[in-house]
Amino acid sequence: MRTKLVCSRLGTLAACLLLIAATSPASAQIKLGFQAPLTGPAATDGKSAKIAADMAVEKINAAGVLGQKIELITYDDQAKTEEAVFTANKLAGQDGVKFAVSGSYSASGRAAAPIFQQAGVPFISAYGVHPDITRAGNDVFRGVHLGPPQGRAAAKFIGDNLGLKRVSIVTMDNDYGQATLEGFKSAVDQFGIKVLGEYSYSLKDRQFGSIVASVKRDNPDVVYVTGYFFTAAPLVTQLRSAGIQAPIVGSQAFDAQKLIEIAGSAVEGVYIVGGLNRDRDMPELKEYLAQFQKRAGYAGENVGATVYSAVRLMADAITRAGTPDPAKARDALAATKNFPHLAGELVSFNPLREINMPMNVNVVKDGQFRHYAWIDDLKLLAPPTE
Repeated sequence: MRTKLVCSRLGTLAACLLLIAATSPASAQIKLGFQAPLTGPAATDGKSAKIAADMAVEKINAAGVLGQKIELITYDDQAKTEEAVFTANKLAGQDGVKFAVSGSYSASGRAAAPIFQQAGVPFISAYGVHPDITRAGNDVFRGVHLGPPQGRAAAKFIGDNLGLKRVSIVTMDNDYGQATLEGFKSAVDQFGIKVLGEYSYSLKDRQFGSIVASVKRDNPDVVYVTGYFFTAAPLVTQLRSAGIQAPIVGSQAFDAQKLIEIAGSAVEGVYIVGGLNRDRDMPELKEYLAQFQKRAGYAGENVGATVYSAVRLMADAITRAGTPDPAKARDALAATKNFPHLAGELVSFNPLREINMPMNVNVVKDGQFRHYAWIDDLKLLAPPTE
């Protein structure tokens, strides 16, 4: 009635049609906040995350969500806690987002999670692995195996799949590295592994002479390394240049095409626990990889795949809830069963909103990431529940 009255006062059909279009429920937007490190040392991962998020939103909007579209509101958190806090407050306050996804690292996810929790905004950390992220509250979810299960899976892979027992550990001294190391060390006795030496480095390090010398003295059967591709590439190259021929098992964040581009033949034969299985017979994964390659100019990797799936999962939960009401969508998200995540079938979320999902292991073969094994012991991979 109010629309008709205003239209008659405006006196023109064009003005009336514009007003009706503007007030139509079909034109409504569901605001989804997104944080990623678009500048700074993590910008390569941030670029992949943003491309993947855009692809997911376009896919979702082609069909719509309850007759509405997703509006992606993106901010650069630079992989810094202070920027994550600032941008999370901006998204929840000024922008009024109803849902949010982090396409950033653990430190950023930990900083942003309490802000979205307080605002009642369901939030998925796509690939941040520190255990404290989901402990911010019941609106916070994770779309990737957190650090300790990744570490336990690596211990099983080294001890059982490879049958190797004497290991040197090289780990990054940030949230990601320490959380993954914690899981690995908790499982070494279970798989008969002896740790010969344990060495750490910072995110900024690119020269690893003292670590390489120490590993060489250890003479291990295998070297377990946690870190990102931009630290892994020079580290692995320097280990090989020093004549260390022992197998190298890397953590999930090795899984980026840049690792192979930077390190070349030095990373041949390197194993990655938790990387993306590009060999899966999954039509959506194949479509994603083809489109990502076209847009980015390089092959898709785990970071982008987890972000894409997190955005798709949020839209799926809204659809299953039958409403964009955050509280109801949050309940639908918690009740997720058998969601087709690009990295593997997401079986369910546990009470702490951590995923139950098998973990892939890749090997670099002929300059490509190829599937090598699945770690599908969900009891071993079980995340904490409190």
